[in-house]
Amino acid sequence: MLASIISTGSFLYGFNTVRPAEIVDRIIEFAVDVLTPGGGVGESNWWMKGLRNVQRGSQRIEKEMEIRSNLAHWDEEFPFMHHELIIRYAAGLLASTIALTIYDLFRAQKRRN
Repeated sequence: MLASIISTGSFLYGFNTVRPAEIVDRIIEFAVDVLTPGGGVGESNWWMKGLRNVQRGSQRIEKEMEIRSNLAHWDEEFPFMHHELIIRYAAGLLASTIALTIYDLFRAQKRRN
């Protein structure tokens, strides 16, 4: 009985306190870093380095806009599974799992003593 209360309470806490916009921004930032190629050949002088830097910046912006566009399309296609709602469910599940694991560890330790 107590385990279900702990599980439900921690799920609700995790679901309501997470900020999905910040998590989405971090995920997009990571994806852009992975998907955008780094420096390459032709950076022997300062002018070429600057040109390549501008090119890399525009590629990053283009890739970020593409990812955000795909997220918006997902939200229109599946309104019942909005990407921010998925993040909230995942955070609640994680909070519930951690709380139950800690509770089980304390119960097991109490039984041994």
